[in-house]
Amino acid sequence: MQGPFEEYNEDEENENGENEENLRMENEIKKIKLSLEHGADLSKQLSDAELPPEIEGKFLDYIQQFEDEFAKKQTILVYDLAGMPEYKPEAEIPDDQIAGELDRIIKILESKSISVNTVCEVPERELYRFITEELFKVETNDIRIPGMTHGFIYEEFHPNHENDIKNRVTELVDYLLDKEKENAPDLWELADAIEIAGKTLTKGEFLERTGHFRDAFSAFTVHEFTIESAAVNEDDGYVSGSIRYEGNIEGSAETLAFEGRCTFHLRRQYDWWNIYQLQIPGVAI
Repeated sequence: MQGPFEEYNEDEENENGENEENLRMENEIKKIKLSLEHGADLSKQLSDAELPPEIEGKFLDYIQQFEDEFAKKQTILVYDLAGMPEYKPEAEIPDDQIAGELDRIIKILESKSISVNTVCEVPERELYRFITEELFKVETNDIRIPGMTHGFIYEEFHPNHENDIKNRVTELVDYLLDKEKENAPDLWELADAIEIAGKTLTKGEFLERTGHFRDAFSAFTVHEFTIESAAVNEDDGYVSGSIRYEGNIEGSAETLAFEGRCTFHLRRQYDWWNIYQLQIPGVAI
């Protein structure tokens, strides 16, 4: 009579091990095929991920299918990809019907594996107008693979620069006052030259000196950081606010408190906003 555990089966274990080894060999062949046909070398990424051979095989099959479709270089209008749905011109839709029409169009797009998202809040009428008057006329790769979605973001067509500069500033403050974040060799929020406390530094010099500032404290506690105003004028941006935080002095039980206004000037280059001038209480170079 057998106990509560199944009897050990050496043949079954050997068979499972052999099947797994066969799957690994098949995956290696798939990687070579992808590399030869499309120049895709996934060996290191997949090795680091340590996926089970069954999952890795399915992933490689998906990549192969995508690369094969992409290589055809066929494009299609988003409207055609969506099945050429009927829709009303935005100007003809009353305010009390716009939400329903937008919901209907979005559901049609989703049924065709097309998603439309926004980073910031966009009025329903504007989003409907964007989809029907702009997005429908956009050409995209004609790739149709089960599980794949064609994703579009409103702000890629209509950037929200005010939101962008707020994000750059928040990211920099978060980096400077979060000791769990390692000293970054190249912060993308910063311009190549930064003016602070009346001095102009290269990005490298700024990071080196702010690194010394961070090293002087074992931890920071941000009690408040508020952006009070943000303005954009063509390729220049300005953000101002207030901050209140404490720093625990390294090797001591003492803390230092900092409080006051902070300001940031930004410049847009290649559709990306960089901070080139800043003032933060306590951060003196």
